[in-house]
Amino acid sequence: MHPAAEAASEPSNFPEANFSPMPRSVQPRIGGLVVARPGRVMSQDEALALFGLEGDAFAESLFARSGVRSRRLALTPEMSKTTLQQRTEHTEEQLLTMASEAVDQLKIDPSRIGTVISSTLWSLGGPSLAHRLVERYGLRPDTDKYHIVGVGCVSSVPLLRLAAQALAADPLRQVLVVAAECSSGLLTAVRADERTKIVGSALFADGCAAVLLSAGPGAGGPAVLATRVHQVPGSLDKVHIKVVGDESSMFMTRELPSIVDAHLGGVTDSFLAQQGLHPAAIRHWLVHPGGPGILEAAQRSLGLTREQLSASWDVLAQHGNMGTATSLYVLDRTQQQHTPRPGDLGLMITVGPGITIGHMLLRW
Repeated sequence: MHPAAEAASEPSNFPEANFSPMPRSVQPRIGGLVVARPGRVMSQDEALALFGLEGDAFAESLFARSGVRSRRLALTPEMSKTTLQQRTEHTEEQLLTMASEAVDQLKIDPSRIGTVISSTLWSLGGPSLAHRLVERYGLRPDTDKYHIVGVGCVSSVPLLRLAAQALAADPLRQVLVVAAECSSGLLTAVRADERTKIVGSALFADGCAAVLLSAGPGAGGPAVLATRVHQVPGSLDKVHIKVVGDESSMFMTRELPSIVDAHLGGVTDSFLAQQGLHPAAIRHWLVHPGGPGILEAAQRSLGLTREQLSASWDVLAQHGNMGTATSLYVLDRTQQQHTPRPGDLGLMITVGPGITIGHMLLRW
């Protein structure tokens, strides 16, 4: 049980504006969830060679300790030597390819989609991914479309939070959410002395997940009961994309696990207390696998075992950190491996730039 569970009934210090109970008249449900399998599977040894880091003791040790065994990257040796700008067209096409693979699996009815929300960590052009999906699938001309950029690893919670708000406004039509990440478009070859860049190169990967959110019990899948996001003050420089000259990289401070350790337990208690729940009521914990340090910090802060986060550890090992899409892979893995029973509660926890912690309460 969470070490702070006894305090869960205490009043919250966080503003109610950050808390979104879903209207009972419109019960959003995840009626469909699929993940894409882009690019080719790459071992960590292959990734070391791709980034020109073979033989570097620090890099080899970091890659071995990353918790990642394999991941998917569309990056080639030739592309790794080009700039973010030079590969933009290829990256945008890769994002559309991944998104289409995922949406094809959903087998959507174009006439029923009212809103499309897409998200990537970064974007350099337009029309957006959401616009292109509307065109590709022949959605109605009056389909609302939004493309969210820069939210990154925390994305799953705010994306479904926005989707639920769109569904409340038009409950007869579905909301399509597409979370796509092409780290191949951002990562470049690094010099062995640039250790902060090596961290990102050891973890990040390509991936895409698509969700169909519908109203009413007939939609199937877990219901989204409530969501909240919490931004840790003074943490803007702890996780970011860095573009300098011809090089680009993803940066995560080594302090990130300690920040998670310090804040996650209290913020989680506060969120659950607003639902009248104790941590012991949660049967399925879906924590963003940003890296082994983040998962270990979450276990300490929440008083959980590694087995309770097995889906998160499995996604990290087999797919790496796919930023925007990663937590939805954890949800997919949980449903496939743990077969939640009707009435089970799940808590999705995302951690991303900001540093922002997201919570989403689910009920199957």
